This record gives sequence, C-alpha cells and structure tokens, in this order.
Amino acid sequence: MNTALLTPNVIADATVAVLLVATIFYAALLSRRLRALRGDKAELQALIQSLAAASHSAETGIAALRGAAEDSGRKLAQQLEQSQSLRDDLSFMIERGTSVADRLQETLRPRRDSTAPEPAPSTPRPVEAGRPEARARREPVMGKPAAPPAAPLPEAAPAAASRAERNLLRALAGRR
Repeated sequence: MNTALLTPNVIADATVAVLLVATIFYAALLSRRLRALRGDKAELQALIQSLAAASHSAETGIAALRGAAEDSGRKLAQQLEQSQSLRDDLSFMIERGTSVADRLQETLRPRRDSTAPEPAPSTPRPVEAGRPEARARREPVMGKPAAPPAAPLPEAAPAAASRAERNLLRALAGRR
C-alpha cells in the first residue's frame, strides 16, 4: 500500500470531513425540531388567546350571575317582608274574628237556651229519619249546635208549578 495516502494530513482531513457530515446531519435535525417548536409556539399562542377569551367570558358570566343573584335576593326580601306583613294582618284578623265569635256566642247562648225546643225522642222513627224536620231535631254533632229547623214546604203549591219545580223546592228546603 501506499503510505503516502495515509499521511497525517489526509487522516486529519478525513476526520474533519466525517465531523462536518455529522454536524450537517445534526444541524438538519435541529432545524426540523426548531420548525416544529415554532409551529407549536403558534398553537400555544392560539391556545393562550382562546383561554384568555374563555376567561373573559367566564368573568362576564360571573358578573351577570352575581347581579341576578342580588336582584333575586332583593325580590325575595321584599316578598318575605310582604308575607310577614300579611301574616301579621291575618293574625290580627283571626284574633278579632275569634273575639267577635266569642261575644256572639255569649250573646246568643242565653237566647238559645231560653227558646230551646223540647228534647226529641231518643230514637227517631224510621219514616222521619230522612226528612229535614227530623234532621233539625237531632242532637248536635261534635259540639256544633243543631241546625235551625227547615222552613216547612208549602202545602198548596200553585197549580202552575210543575213537578220538577216542586221537587226543586223540596230539595232546597232539605238543604237548609
């Protein structure tokens, strides 16, 4: 072999050439990665901008919700105040009604006791049980006073009154 080919200059040049090829390859690799990073940077900036827009939208929504909650709170407080006022009015009216009812009862009790009808027989006759007069004579139910006797049915209905009118009059007399 030729020893002139393997001189230190040739070895140094070959080493530099190999190192230059490796450097070019590494530079190309870095160039691709930098391009990808720049692309990612643009995506990151777009993501940051959309995040800022979403944050602004959320702040606006929170402010609107806060305003709606305050408005609802004011309305609820007004309704509560009105309902308490109404409750107080109703309580006063109930107290007044109770006192008036008590006074009426005290006033009417002596009159009712003095004009009390004679006691009804202990067992009503079966024929009378469904008639209004018999129901009026029964004992009071659960502490309620007995209903006043119903007005008697007109015995002589006008000739022009139809059967339906007579039945209606009887039903109304039974309801009293």
